[in-house]
Amino acid sequence: MNKISYEFPLNEKCRTYLRVDNLFAQMQANLAMAETGQSLAFFKALFDFMELAERCDIRGDLSKDMERLRLKMQGWRELPGVDIPKLDALCADLQQQAYLLPRSARPGSRFKEDKFLGALRQRFVIPGGLCPFDVPIFPLWLAQPQAWRQAQAETWLGELKLLQTANSLLLDLWREQGSFQTVTAKCAFYQDAAEGCELLRLTLDAELGCYPTVSGHRSRFAIRFLPLADQRLGDISFELARC
Repeated sequence: MNKISYEFPLNEKCRTYLRVDNLFAQMQANLAMAETGQSLAFFKALFDFMELAERCDIRGDLSKDMERLRLKMQGWRELPGVDIPKLDALCADLQQQAYLLPRSARPGSRFKEDKFLGALRQRFVIPGGLCPFDVPIFPLWLAQPQAWRQAQAETWLGELKLLQTANSLLLDLWREQGSFQTVTAKCAFYQDAAEGCELLRLTLDAELGCYPTVSGHRSRFAIRFLPLADQRLGDISFELARC
């Protein structure tokens, strides 16, 4: 069966981390710059990230959450069956990232000095603002060899490598703390406790023709399934992980 996976944050910081993760995935997927559409998608994700980074202190939040997770993982040393060398390596990685992040440059701050990115970003938010008469430098940039354009994109993405690595590490470790269990939403509704959880992960069959909406916070959550078409939903079986 065709499975669809969802991730829902249970707090505002996790929501930001998931958005950052999604934007990095978009930039990475369009890094080749093989077509104009890929270039547009890359810049859209890059500028969305810059907008997000200007609204909050991603570095500080990540650093605090990584240190909090490191201390939590240190308490796992006494648990039976724990791989101590792997645990120590992960804790050391978390400690290093938590130390480096606050001492690094604000994500995207150097991009403001780039005249090309500045000119493009100003017009990106205007409907149809990327016409050649609006940004004549953009067609010239697109006309350059693909290898040259890709190298520039890799340089821009490289400026964000530290944040990307830290964000991915934290989310991956959160995800690994939850295991999937098959549960049933009675009459398309499910609720349960989520004490100490950061996010929920859901997997369900696309053939069911419905999608989940989640409300809640760290202590409790509710999931309601809505139909794609006009239909009445009964009991919905899906896989759920509390992370």
